[in-house]
Amino acid sequence: MINTILGSAFVIFGLIFLFHPAQKPSTVLSYKSLLARQTTSGFYLAQRWCRDVLLLTGVFQVSMGLVINYFHLNHLSPLWLLLTCLLSWASFMILENKLRHYLMRIGQLPIKYQSRR
Repeated sequence: MINTILGSAFVIFGLIFLFHPAQKPSTVLSYKSLLARQTTSGFYLAQRWCRDVLLLTGVFQVSMGLVINYFHLNHLSPLWLLLTCLLSWASFMILENKLRHYLMRIGQLPIKYQSRR
């Protein structure tokens, strides 16, 4: 059940980002991180990538929740909760990694994120 609810929320936010994308970092519904606010092009890419991540993980979680309910696997709810948390965390880590590589490629990566040697 948690997969269906969280996945639906992800899809709703993804659709909001699709039909009403954030124009500046000060809006309430926008993806804001240090990397996303570094450049304007990075901000727009972060919004687009965040929308894609929300829609993709949301659809995956909703379908996973429907499969779990169909096959009556609700008794494994701690496992599904852990899987949901890991999937959400991993998808946003991939997003931040893509953003970091983009900023590194254009030479705008903040000093805080540069590797120390």
